[in-house]
Amino acid sequence: MMDFKARIKPFLKTDDVQLQQFIGYVLHDYPNVEKSWTEELLHKAVENRESPAFLSIDPEHEELVSYLVEGAQKAPYDIAGGYYHLIYDLSPQLAWKYKQELSPFISKEMWDLYDLLVNGTREEVSAKFEDILVRLETEQFLDSGFYQMAKKIAYTLVKKQWITEVELEKELLRNVNAEWFTYRGILTVYMIGLLKRDTYLHALAPLLVRDEDILLEEVSAALITFQTDEVVEAVAPYLLKEESSIFAASIVENIKSDYAIQVLKEAYHQAGDKDSKVMIIEALAHQLSPAGEPEINDFVSKRPQSYLIDLNLMAYGYYKIMGIDHPLLSEWERGIGNQGNGQLESTQPEIVNKVGRNDPCPCGSGKKYKKCCM
Repeated sequence: MMDFKARIKPFLKTDDVQLQQFIGYVLHDYPNVEKSWTEELLHKAVENRESPAFLSIDPEHEELVSYLVEGAQKAPYDIAGGYYHLIYDLSPQLAWKYKQELSPFISKEMWDLYDLLVNGTREEVSAKFEDILVRLETEQFLDSGFYQMAKKIAYTLVKKQWITEVELEKELLRNVNAEWFTYRGILTVYMIGLLKRDTYLHALAPLLVRDEDILLEEVSAALITFQTDEVVEAVAPYLLKEESSIFAASIVENIKSDYAIQVLKEAYHQAGDKDSKVMIIEALAHQLSPAGEPEINDFVSKRPQSYLIDLNLMAYGYYKIMGIDHPLLSEWERGIGNQGNGQLESTQPEIVNKVGRNDPCPCGSGKKYKKCCM
């Protein structure tokens, strides 16, 4: 059976803008993207003066630095932020190595932090970590930059082996048994993901029902890094719970295996609420497997509507890559981006006055609000 990478590779150079966008969403959270693919996609974005917002990068991917600098310099103002964001995703060590080239795009405050992380002692770095954690816990109106700074420190603690698994395990257990996770606890989950320690799988999966957005992002990212069918098995029950279906589906869609496809197919038939079904179908489409086509066809042929994803884009992208000439293909292509709610039918959508965390982001990126500007 043709695997996921073999199916998507021929379309990396496509000039079909809608298909480019679909591929970006498919690859965004997948941790095993070939480095050459990322270089190719970023180079194409720079050459076409397009946003790289669909990309996620390996923080140590040194070959991307020149593309990111060029993109940040040449991109129109309205998309330059996408290149700045990726520059901030580089590891402190790699950014410091290219400080001269990257200096215009990183704040002085962050450069001061990078200096500490590259040249400071374990005691100095740990002290800075404690200081930022205290501020995160006690000050109400800090911007998200402080959490990102804390993540940079956490990244360095792991890469320099300045934190032990015993410390991480104790902190995780403290937080699992508490009503709410502290920022230290959330960053512990992030560090477990960096270590790819799947021994923590059964402690992390039950956290998917928690109503803590930052925690859920880190739990989801950590579980995806493990890349095993054991993760799929542990997460499967949460596909059917309304409060956890979005993150559970995101995890299973990024583990490309026959078992993951089977679990998604079964969950589609078992799901009771519409929103869970939508997320399961998107996950199944992102597997790019012919085995998922009966369920995908069953869903999209009913011309459903959803405020969670662009269903036209999902259906169009899946059937184009699979090479299946669905009778609704032209309709989906025309409908991409024309409705803010991603509906697959021409009925009047219900009016929504408030943007929910699972709604399309008002910025127009096409991402879910919780994954973008929230």
